[in-house]
Amino acid sequence: AGADISMIGQFGVGFYSAYLVSDKVIVRSKHNDDQQHVWESSAGGTFSVRPDEHSPHQIARGTEITLLLKEDCAAYLEEKKVKEIVKKHSQFVSFPISLFTIKEEEKEIDDDSDDSDDDDDEDEDPDK
Repeated sequence: AGADISMIGQFGVGFYSAYLVSDKVIVRSKHNDDQQHVWESSAGGTFSVRPDEHSPHQIARGTEITLLLKEDCAAYLEEKKVKEIVKKHSQFVSFPISLFTIKEEEKEIDDDSDDSDDDDDEDEDPDK
């Protein structure tokens, strides 16, 4: 039983440290044989837990944690920073941790509305 209490303490300290960088925390969790639940809190000692069966955001199983970051914590949106923190603080976690990322790239598009080539030599005689 002592090990379980220790784990709860570690979870509590680690979990509540999320409020150092976020205004709100949302936790969705689902066991194979149970319905999905969502836990939400904006700190301050209050939280809500409710079934999450009608949400379009259903998970197959496991737990998903969403942090709504404070304005001054934008550095934690960088993929490299998140991976560094997860690697550093999950060394003894025996189950997989997945980080879902979105890759975006800017691509310049041509604003020309006509489809013709802009070559000025179209009217020239090819034999010249």
